[in-house]
Amino acid sequence: MDAVAKLTPRRQRFADEYVLCGSGAEAARRAGYSEKTARAIAAELLTKPDVLSAIQALKAQNAAAFDVTRQDVIGGVLEAIAMARAAGDPGAMLTGLRDLSRMMGFNEPEAVRVAVAGSGAAALAAKFVAMSDAELIALAGGSV
Repeated sequence: MDAVAKLTPRRQRFADEYVLCGSGAEAARRAGYSEKTARAIAAELLTKPDVLSAIQALKAQNAAAFDVTRQDVIGGVLEAIAMARAAGDPGAMLTGLRDLSRMMGFNEPEAVRVAVAGSGAAALAAKFVAMSDAELIALAGGSV
């Protein structure tokens, strides 16, 4: 039994729509979820392993059906960026670069781990753990 067939009919529809439009909220609306809760439902569904597996399976099926590889898509985007550059269209260049950065995973948050060692390290580490995000950002920016 494939990943898509294991889903409920509404989740199957969500996965199908998500692959088509790329928007979780829009896919939820198209799948029949309420307009009011579409965004929250989409966020929840996109954390479910069965839904994510189905989406990956559908994307793979589409790629195979159209005989398109990741390299083909990236090559097409690079070609479009070059055309936009030659035409002197910075808006189109930026759009292409933004799409390319998404495909390459450059928009993912970067995790940074810092090890604290020495005397009082545990107390210092506990202080950092207890700080809010705003306090940590202020500290990193040097405004504290």
